[in-house]
Amino acid sequence: MHRRTVVVALLVVLAGCNAFGGASGTDRSEAATLTPVEVPTAESLRTATPTPTECLAPRVAADDRTPAPTPATPVPLATTDGAVAGGDIVAGHGAALDDLSFSLRMDGTRVRAMPGASAFTYEGVTLGFRSVRVFAVAGTIYRLRQVEDGVAVAQQAYDPDSPESAWYRDALTGENWLDERIGDYNYTQVGTRTWNGTEVRVFEEARDIEVLVGSGEALTVESTVLVDRRGVVRHVRQVRTLQRDTIDGIVNTTEVETFTVGEVGTVTVGRPDAFCVPGSEAVTVTTPAPTATDTAVDRAPTGTTTTPTPVGTESAPSAVGSAAAGPSTRSPTVAASRPG
Repeated sequence: MHRRTVVVALLVVLAGCNAFGGASGTDRSEAATLTPVEVPTAESLRTATPTPTECLAPRVAADDRTPAPTPATPVPLATTDGAVAGGDIVAGHGAALDDLSFSLRMDGTRVRAMPGASAFTYEGVTLGFRSVRVFAVAGTIYRLRQVEDGVAVAQQAYDPDSPESAWYRDALTGENWLDERIGDYNYTQVGTRTWNGTEVRVFEEARDIEVLVGSGEALTVESTVLVDRRGVVRHVRQVRTLQRDTIDGIVNTTEVETFTVGEVGTVTVGRPDAFCVPGSEAVTVTTPAPTATDTAVDRAPTGTTTTPTPVGTESAPSAVGSAAAGPSTRSPTVAASRPG
């Protein structure tokens, strides 16, 4: 009997168990603890219903055109005594972008455009458009603005190939902006470099430019212009310093402006999200008077406006100046006013 008990105890020990019911030499994990979870209510099981939206403009159709390849050598610019006229740089820029898609930024203004400005988006205040947000697609320009009880969208016919719409192309490509800033100066090429993966020519003023603008006041302009092989101005940085002789000494006021064409030939234009609004939002739709021209809403109502400059400087025409002056502005008529 004693021998049988010893054998059983030995077998239990060899099996890794304590024959006396205590813990084994190896610690064992405690039993798993179940954490109660919140029981979903009937309300939480319902699928959220998205808020219906209404889009105030159609999408942009895909463009199947293939942009011309970048030339192997830079497009030449005419020189006189080793200098290139700023006006020639500007003209070459506008001509190069006319058949290309592009995106650009002028200070805080952003533009994306298809070739020939057949479709474009614009957001900002630099170019003189009468709305902060403008979208052109399928032969119509849509201008969006916030009003007290919702949004208002003005629709106007747009033919990008018409002579009347040339102003849009000049404004959107930045040709007007560039002409005003660099068109009157001469530049020399000081080298080449790679900018954002693109080979560019670097131009600087042919001489120091200082303009006397008043008694005891002088304006100095320094700008650097980067031009790619196509002739597109890819970047401009212009520094305008007003020097005033006061009773307290010389006072300098500096203003810096920048212009950048970020992409060329590969840009797509999509409908801005701002042009799709909740269905519950009040929308006012307007259309132009029958006699209004394509550019009446965006063109300046008078021949020339001025951009604020530091006190004492000559007022330079803005991008909506004489080059942008067009037909008189007509008041749009309300076609519909409806809640969403």
